[in-house]
Amino acid sequence: MSDGVETLSIEEVTRLLSRLRQADHLRLAALAQAWISGCPRREATELLNEALTRVLSGARPWPADVALPAFLSQVMRSIASQWRHEDQREPLLEDADVVRDESVIIFHDFTDVRERMRKALAGDPDGLGIFEHILAQTSRKDVRAELGIDETQYDTARRRMIRTLHDQFNPGWTL
Repeated sequence: MSDGVETLSIEEVTRLLSRLRQADHLRLAALAQAWISGCPRREATELLNEALTRVLSGARPWPADVALPAFLSQVMRSIASQWRHEDQREPLLEDADVVRDESVIIFHDFTDVRERMRKALAGDPDGLGIFEHILAQTSRKDVRAELGIDETQYDTARRRMIRTLHDQFNPGWTL
């Protein structure tokens, strides 16, 4: 590089990446999952693979004084940012109908999930009440007053609601 920063060769990068342990792979997957938020059309594995491809191809030189997790995290951050900007671009005229249809589908999907969540919480009136107030963005104080519960009961019902929804709607992605 012209700025005097020493970078690792492709061979050194390959050697370092081949030494990754399972725990390192899991950390990288968690970083990818964190950076991919806001990119609904992309997946964390796609982000991690793209980062590794750019590093291994030499497109993203690795400064010798930067640790692996920090370097790959910043590469993934940069790629995710690029993807978000690409997704926010104004659609072309011929793509306008596709975009409109997708927004209708997304709204229907949200409505369907919301109704399924209500059904999952039907046996827990306090949990369902808290869920409805979260959707309406009401304050915690107003929720407690309307449901007639104290702080402890609110916290307990909220944890129960979260646990129920997590059990019913967990996407299955685990570290």
